[in-house]
Amino acid sequence: MKPKDPFYDPKFWRGRAEATRTKAVSFAEGKSRDRLLKIAEEYEKLARRAEEWPTLKKDGDAEPDRSS
Repeated sequence: MKPKDPFYDPKFWRGRAEATRTKAVSFAEGKSRDRLLKIAEEYEKLARRAEEWPTLKKDGDAEPDRSS
């Protein structure tokens, strides 16, 4: 794991989620707003996963594969 790699930093993903939610509120109700809110949810999932990666690494698991 690279220490400065933002993909392993939950704050990176939570920041993206917050920025996406902020953008979503600028849209009237509709598909665009709903889609942005869904993307924000996915960023939150990535943040939770990033929190787990150090634990998995300590347990002897391999570093997560970001190639796919």
